[in-house]
Amino acid sequence: MTVVLALFAMAAAPAADTEAPLAPPEPIAAMVPLPDSADAPWFQVVIEQQLIIRVPAQRSSLTNFSASQGEPQRKREATIVWKEKKGPKCVAMRNIIGMQAVQRDSIDLITRQKQRLRAQLNRGCRALDFYAGFYMKGNKDGQLCEDRDEIHARSGTKCEVDKFRVMVAVRDDD
Repeated sequence: MTVVLALFAMAAAPAADTEAPLAPPEPIAAMVPLPDSADAPWFQVVIEQQLIIRVPAQRSSLTNFSASQGEPQRKREATIVWKEKKGPKCVAMRNIIGMQAVQRDSIDLITRQKQRLRAQLNRGCRALDFYAGFYMKGNKDGQLCEDRDEIHARSGTKCEVDKFRVMVAVRDDD
């Protein structure tokens, strides 16, 4: 115990060969003018809130790195082909529950209503950067809108959504 106290005292004592520490900065309260009457209480509170929503990725042929190229895919009874239709300008962030990277420049968003929306990314953005999902910053209206909002990949890439398209499943009976 005495050794600990001795070490603490040595650490607290200033060394002879070091310069004197600089004076602490002036407190902020001294820089801010006081109200007219000195006895009037006043307070300043700054509250910042930031909401970040994480959207997990689901495996697709583009992001399934563990599958070998030689393995044949399972034969299905009827192959589903996705056709693009006109989409909304904005999507409620709370409705997005997942995503898949299926094309080079766009990702498919999966909603709570089991709807699939294709988000076309702006020029220079690759869907492969979003293999692990993405983050969105919440805003006042709670919407992810085209030509306005950005999505952030876990790798650090930021991309703006250029356009949303609704994906409609069509059976391909060959």
